[in-house]
Amino acid sequence: MKLLKRIAPLFLVVALCGCSSTGLGDKVIVKALFLDHQQQYIAQVLVLEPQPSADAGEVSETIRLIEGRGSTLAEAVGKAESARAEELFYGQNELLLLGPGLQQQGMSECCRFLYENSAGRPNMAVWGINLSADEQPLTSDNASAVLEGIRRLEERGGYCTYLYQLAAAQGGSILPLVKLSGEDDVQMPGLTFYQNGAPVAHMSGNEMELAALFSGQKGTGQLQMESENGPITLTIRSPKLIYECVEQESSMTLHIRFSGHVEQMTGESLPGAREERRSLLKELNRQLEQTAVDVVRKSFSDESDPFGFLNRFRNKNEQLALALAENGVLYQPESVVFSSALQLL
Repeated sequence: MKLLKRIAPLFLVVALCGCSSTGLGDKVIVKALFLDHQQQYIAQVLVLEPQPSADAGEVSETIRLIEGRGSTLAEAVGKAESARAEELFYGQNELLLLGPGLQQQGMSECCRFLYENSAGRPNMAVWGINLSADEQPLTSDNASAVLEGIRRLEERGGYCTYLYQLAAAQGGSILPLVKLSGEDDVQMPGLTFYQNGAPVAHMSGNEMELAALFSGQKGTGQLQMESENGPITLTIRSPKLIYECVEQESSMTLHIRFSGHVEQMTGESLPGAREERRSLLKELNRQLEQTAVDVVRKSFSDESDPFGFLNRFRNKNEQLALALAENGVLYQPESVVFSSALQLL
């Protein structure tokens, strides 16, 4: 009897699944969605199309690109969907790419529309791409390589933003960018920072690395610095941020300490002496502190807070933090103090 009670729910699940009139075999799987706006909205959908194989009983998959255009985003997506007799299955959609037109205007509205409709998955990654729809950044031939290139960027710690974050953003949000050159060369040139749905600043290099860390992401662990002998790349082991909010009478300060160890330095004419390398690292720490000031200045205001700094103030003293925020005092540059303490191994 106990065994019957345990397996009864399983029979119920099987029965419910078996009664479905539309199985996955009646659908085509969507792998990526590219949206843009020029004179009209453009939706390009990458789908996996089953292809019979020469071997009996085996089926291969080919990537196909289908497109729809319309005066609204819903119309463009609907026309792309109607281009196939089968229903589109968005459950495995990995990626949303936004073209230059939507990056300039309508990015937030686009993400909210997809989040509220079946064409979007809350946890699919969102990237801005440098080519417009008419320049055909994605084709049936290069789609696999492009998707793999973007996946490698994510694995290496490239900044990631997901649909649910952009759809829910009230003030500031960040869109990572990819640059496609050639058939499948995918690079990450930087980030675009949005305020009230409009692009207001660009971040690249060390700014992008700090933005990842401020967002709780691991980052790539690669930092750049300028020396007298040219650019130097440093690989950081275990980069970490330590936050401490300090309250003083009628003011508050958020102290952020950046720590980690330099595992490797690469560049031309690197000094061999350890003491000279320490001097280089001291200069890098100084450069990072100035970079952090720029990142905070671009992103932290009464209208935007993508890194959640306000919540850290509120966790210390909510009443005081809200009062300082209302008066605009909290958003002064001196309210967030960043210090870098990277060391040599």
